[in-house]
Amino acid sequence: MATGKRGSDGAEPLRRRAKLDGGRRRERELRIRVCDQEYEEIREAATRAGLACSAFVVKTVRTSIREQQPLDGALVALHAELRNASRQVNAVGVNLNQLVRHANTYNEVPESVRWLAAYCFQVVRRVEAAIVELGRRLP
Repeated sequence: MATGKRGSDGAEPLRRRAKLDGGRRRERELRIRVCDQEYEEIREAATRAGLACSAFVVKTVRTSIREQQPLDGALVALHAELRNASRQVNAVGVNLNQLVRHANTYNEVPESVRWLAAYCFQVVRRVEAAIVELGRRLP
């Protein structure tokens, strides 16, 4: 990267972004307006990173874009998976209720049926709570 103005302490020059292939300059310009406080925060953060303001802003934005996409995709996929798991566990619960009805008809309720029923309902409650929380966090 090329060097430019020195940092506020005057020690090392701030790094700028490298030119494009063949030494070409970037053609697009993006202007944003910021208040004094925002400008100072950006400038100080860029200086701490040893970068020129424009290099710092571009690096920060591009990093944010790269990191956000997989996260959002992962949350959406996780939400769908939990919804599917909830449906499956509910189906197991229906089958379990049928077993209990059969056991009650013949006055035989094995301990394993009681344990499985309690476990199934616990899992359903946890999955549904996770679905609600993920749903709140999704955009």
